[in-house]
Amino acid sequence: MDQDLYHILQQLQQQIIELQHENKSLKEALSNIKPVNIENINYKIQELHVKELKGTLNIGLTGEAHLEDMETIIDEIQQEGVHQQHQDHDEPE
Repeated sequence: MDQDLYHILQQLQQQIIELQHENKSLKEALSNIKPVNIENINYKIQELHVKELKGTLNIGLTGEAHLEDMETIIDEIQQEGVHQQHQDHDEPE
């Protein structure tokens, strides 16, 4: 009985050591991962051609964004819309 308990404790100790090594290697791998930095995303919705409207279309950013960044994006979209309207009016029919 005592030998069985001793054997179980040795197995548990070995598992703990293995988990500690695995944890250490995962922490090292995690520290080596470089963050992704996306500087610019452009959506050209006016170039989207829809043949059949079916399902859900999600366009946009997911996650958190700063208010200043969103205001800049909205301003750019509005400026592109105004520019596109001027082009549409200038084209001969």
